[in-house]
Amino acid sequence: MKKSKIDDIFQRTYLSALQIIIKLADPQIVICELGRGSGKTTHIMASRMDRVQNSMPGSLITLGAATYRDIFDNILPGLLEYLDENYERGVYYEVGKKPPHHFKKCTTTIFNWKHSISFVTGTVIKFVSSDRPESVLGINAAHSFWDELLKIKKEFMLERAMPILRSDRAKFGQSPYFMGWSGFTSTPNFETDEDWFTDMEKEMNLELIHCIQEIAYEADLRLQELEIARQLLDFDTIKRLERFVGRWNERLDTLRKGQTFYVRASSFSNLKILGIDYIENQIKSIKDKDMLYTSIFAIRKLKVKDMFFGQFGKQHLFDDGYDYRYIDLIAADETIDDTCLHLRYYDKNLPIYAGYDAGPFSSIVFAQRNRREKEFRVLKNIWVHHPDQQDVMAKKIDDFFAGGRKELILHYDRAANQKDPHWKKYYPNYREMGVNDTDAILLQQELNALGWRVILMSKKQKDILYSQHYRLLNLLFGKHDGKRDKILIDRNECEALISSINHSPLKRHEGRVMLDKSSESLPFEEQAYNSTQLASALMYLLWGEYSRLLPDSDLSQDTPKGAGTYMP
Repeated sequence: MKKSKIDDIFQRTYLSALQIIIKLADPQIVICELGRGSGKTTHIMASRMDRVQNSMPGSLITLGAATYRDIFDNILPGLLEYLDENYERGVYYEVGKKPPHHFKKCTTTIFNWKHSISFVTGTVIKFVSSDRPESVLGINAAHSFWDELLKIKKEFMLERAMPILRSDRAKFGQSPYFMGWSGFTSTPNFETDEDWFTDMEKEMNLELIHCIQEIAYEADLRLQELEIARQLLDFDTIKRLERFVGRWNERLDTLRKGQTFYVRASSFSNLKILGIDYIENQIKSIKDKDMLYTSIFAIRKLKVKDMFFGQFGKQHLFDDGYDYRYIDLIAADETIDDTCLHLRYYDKNLPIYAGYDAGPFSSIVFAQRNRREKEFRVLKNIWVHHPDQQDVMAKKIDDFFAGGRKELILHYDRAANQKDPHWKKYYPNYREMGVNDTDAILLQQELNALGWRVILMSKKQKDILYSQHYRLLNLLFGKHDGKRDKILIDRNECEALISSINHSPLKRHEGRVMLDKSSESLPFEEQAYNSTQLASALMYLLWGEYSRLLPDSDLSQDTPKGAGTYMP
């Protein structure tokens, strides 16, 4: 058949080798551990979701993530891009509202169309999440999709997510996807992320998966020939190919049932689309080898580092930090405003505590204290870098905490009190800086102009030894005795802070404990996640609020070095 004839019949679409082998295998369970830029959402998850919903018309399918908000922020944009490119909204699919009358009915009654994707087949995709366990109650799903498994606890998946796969076998049991699930994730860091799903790689029958892929490839070729024969009205060929395709597709369905395909691939899997320049730029810009290995090369990190936050662990994170009352009112295709009003543990009537690390890269973390529960929750991290200055940071703070009490109790390193003219080159908007206009005072002035009351807690701050910080951190993140506040960090709103903590190595020099801050020489764009900047801001906050817990002998030491980003 001439190429021009094939072009008239088929739409040509590029898929990477990885995307093709996943499509060909397509068993009951698929788990994809993929590097950045591999086309996970737009070309793997979305197309499989389309095949699943077509295979079980009228079924209920769930789309889940660690947080309900992740679905809106990270998953839906890619899914809707795929649907928009391939289908017409309102004809084939609908989002966030009741579908048109020509859509077939779902076998499950849907009460809230705002958070769903519906298809003309009658299949409906409902949103669920691990931070809203009630979202899975009473559901009878035929298949589930989950994103970023490394953020989802094993207990939730086993006790809440898997039991919902109990749809009507009489209606959907013929599908190879029935009672299956599809999981997608980045490569986990075994020190900090959930990794239970990696055990499922052992459940894969690789020889059978290869057999399925070979058969599926041949069946796809015959499907192509069948479409061409239909265009040519070649009835003998049509009859022969229909028998072949029908026979082998039935066998494929049987083979795919009960099978698991676990695939791990790096960003190189999509090199033709990304380009070698993308990989080279990532290697140059990601100075931290651990992040480079997990996010780009999909190499699992096993070695435990000697970290400055040595006692910090998963037990100090919370992932139920969102209040969804506002989000529940908007449709799936609407944008969520990034404000404190979504935070479950934010009290708009209480002041905010903050830790501020000043300099060309400025970072700040925010917390509130719950005295009754003895909890000190870190709720948000914000940063700016040169050429942005205190005015930009103040605007970000004011925008996020709009609607709450504008009172900030600010702890910072002594470097924020510095007045060295050398550093004024980073502040072109403050050419007329007075002798008392330090970093902390400049931020205070900008926030004052926006209606804030800022209490500077670190005036005349003495230097703090790294060893003092280290002992305090070990105390605060060590075994909780019930007498002091428990330090908790929002896993979702403080992702950069958590990454910074895990990129804060401990080093020793002449017998002294020190924080290795060499990562702060990275390009500004890389420092939020890959340097000690945000971790330092947290250290200043915790020191200001809890240094009193250390023995008097530890607080009275003379300190030859500061812990700041730069020296006065």
